[in-house]
Parts: sequence; C-alpha cells; structure tokens
Amino acid sequence: MRLLFILLFIGLNGYAQKIKIENFGVYQNSSLNTLNNTFELYFVDYRLTIDLDNFEKTYTDLNYAKNVKKEAGRLGSVAMRVQDTLYFIHGSGGMVYMIKNDTVRRVDKSFDHQMQHGACWFEHNNTAFSYGGYGFWSNRDFFTYYDAKQDEWEVYHPINSTKIPRGTSNSQFIKEANEFQFFGGNYINPHNRRERILNNEVWTFNFSTNEWRYLGQHETLDEFIKKISYKNYLVLIELNQITRIDVKNNKKTTYQHSPISAQQTAFRSMHYGNGKFYIVMGNITGTYLLIVEEEDFFGDMVEETKFYKNQSYWLKQGGIFLLAISIILLTLWFLKKKFVDRNKIKLLENGLRYHLKFTEFDAESMAIIRLLLSEKEVSSSQILRIVEKEQYSPAHNERIKVQKINDINIKIATLLGIKEDLITNFKSAQDRRIRLYKISKDYFNIKGLGK
Repeated sequence: MRLLFILLFIGLNGYAQKIKIENFGVYQNSSLNTLNNTFELYFVDYRLTIDLDNFEKTYTDLNYAKNVKKEAGRLGSVAMRVQDTLYFIHGSGGMVYMIKNDTVRRVDKSFDHQMQHGACWFEHNNTAFSYGGYGFWSNRDFFTYYDAKQDEWEVYHPINSTKIPRGTSNSQFIKEANEFQFFGGNYINPHNRRERILNNEVWTFNFSTNEWRYLGQHETLDEFIKKISYKNYLVLIELNQITRIDVKNNKKTTYQHSPISAQQTAFRSMHYGNGKFYIVMGNITGTYLLIVEEEDFFGDMVEETKFYKNQSYWLKQGGIFLLAISIILLTLWFLKKKFVDRNKIKLLENGLRYHLKFTEFDAESMAIIRLLLSEKEVSSSQILRIVEKEQYSPAHNERIKVQKINDINIKIATLLGIKEDLITNFKSAQDRRIRLYKISKDYFNIKGLGK
C-alpha cells in the first residue's frame, strides 16, 4: 500500500504543480486570496503564506487575544473571505474570528447558541450569510447575515415569498451572483424530532426579488468524500467517480476520476480560483499544495442527465409517453390495415390479383366488377348496357349478361378458393319487375372506387 501511494503521488507531477509544506503543524484552515494571489494555511501557532507568483513561503507566528482560547479548531469550520477581510466562523453557533495584526480575535457579540450545525455558509454582497442548520431538535428555515458594523448576526427576510422551503441541515448549495440554490441534506420529522429524513427538494432564492422558488426533486445523492464549489457548479468527489451539479441548467454530469481526484481521501482542503484547483494534500510522502488546471482535475465524462424533475418534466414525459403510444397504435393500425389489404383482391387494369395469384378478365368483365364495387346496388339494365350488342335481340343480350356474370363468379371463386358466388341478384323491393345485382365488397380492396 505504501508503494502504491508513492507511485500514485509521483504520477501527479505530470498533472499539477506541487509545493511541499515543511513542518506541517496542527492544521486548522486554509484560504485562497485571489486579490493578492496568495494561498494561506492556518495552524494553531502560525500562518503559512505562499506567494503563487513565485512560490515563496512566509511563516508568521499567531497570537491570541485574551478572550480567545488557543486550541485546535478555534479558527472555525468555515473560512470566508469578504473583500479584504478573512472571517473564521464556527458553524455551530456563528462565533466569528479574524486575524488582525497577527492576533486571533473574536469580533462578534453573539453567543455559542449551537443552533446552526450543518448550515450553508456563503458570501453575498460583501457580507457573510448562512442558511438553515440544526439545533435543539429543529432545523432553521431562514437566512442570517453578519452585520460587521454592529458585530451581530441579523435575520434576512424573504419578503416576496408565498412559499418557503422546510428547514434543513447538512444541505448542499451553490451561490451564483444573486441566486442561492440548495438541495439535499435532511429535515426533522415533525412527529418524531429525533428522526431525520433525507431531503430531495431543490429550491432557489433570488436576492434581487427576495423570493423563494421551488424547482423540483432530485434523486438521492450518493455518498461523497469531498466537495467543492466552483464557477456555478458544485462538485461531489465520490469514491469511484466525480459528480458535477449545475442547478441553473438542470444538469448532473458524472466523470471518471483523474490521477488527481483519485487521491480524494488525502485531500485536507480544496479551493478554486482563476481556472485552477488549489488542493492541500497530505500522505506518507509529506504534505503539499497542488495547483491543478481545471481540465486535469476531471477524468473522462461518463454521462449527463437531468438533476431534478418537476411537474413540467413529468408533463413532458407524459406527452412523450402519449406520443409514443399514439405512434405504436398508429403503426399497429397501419400494419393491420396492410395485412388486411394484403388479404383482399386488388383490381388491376386487365384482371384481379389475390396474393401471388392473378386471373385475367376482359374489359367488359372489369367494367361490370368496377360498377358493382362503386355502387351499393346495380340494376340489370346498367349491366346490360355494358355487354349488349346492337346486332343481337334483347333476349340474346340478356343471355350474354347472365353468362358474363356467371363467368365472373366462377373465376373469382377459383381465385379465392371458395364455393359461393360473390355476385348475387334479387328483385327490387320498390318494383318487383326490376332485378338488382350486388357484390360482396369485403373481399376487395376498393380504395378510390366510391361507396
């Protein structure tokens, strides 16, 4: 295992700048200062400043004011830079520290109320903000901000909101310009306040309009080891992959690990700025500051999916489902019709075709068949006009008509392989002297022939 760590760490040289940190003491926090391009690491007894232009290191001893105990973790779980001031905030109760003249001082006038465990801490409009958090069997559902003029925490009101999210803790968030987006974490079961329930709602708050807006629901997030916000994304570094969440565009993108991100268990802290990731990483070879280009931090993309789903998503999915069903039904109807049409007689210019069999008919026979197919009933005189000859007597022409119909019936019955006649005759109900003829149309493909 030791050899594996050494080989992996040596392999990082091709992907990152590596600055070794000697005499790594009792580590508390770190900060990236993009204003003067430095990286600062804070220990119990001193501060290490690394100039990112020339990588020179400066060590500064830290003193503690009388009202501040010198102990590990005193500089808080949250390091937040607001303009040129770096605040250290205790996430449990909002106690605020800062370093002035190399002395750690507590600057707030609040108390350790222990009501903000797992809150979201972020900077907005040059002010330190928090949202949510757990304490005393309940979760906060509001914002607080640090008033540097009064050295007090104040509540921020969502005055234009008709709905607000339920209180949560340990949620994930993205701060983008005037938008605060949060998701995940857990909330308290109001019927059993010892029970915490996973939250899968996605909300966004607009500081310009002071309004909450519900976006939808996301699938349960996989367990992650480290996380970092950069640009307008949140990156969750999991054991076997990286997940990048983009709430604004509703995208969840997964990547394979790169040689850098694969060492996530050794990461002590992570920061992003100027297109690069700054990672404090420690293992058996020592402790280093790694400076990694953005494209080198991610491996190959695996897939991109929707992050959350809402009513419009399900309406869209329902529309797609209905469309798919309609297409399937239309296809089945078309195939059935094609199958039915395939099992019917098709009329050609000189005869009839049924499957692969063809029977030739003379022009008069075809004219009679088309006439019968185009009308519900046909009188004897209509058929007689097709076959009669001027040189023959009426009786002779009548025999020709009867013979022609008999021949048609025999040929069609032979073509279909049946015994009954398709052309039948009967006396008119209105005038018993008139004989009518009709044909069984169900056997024919009669497109374009009328009724």
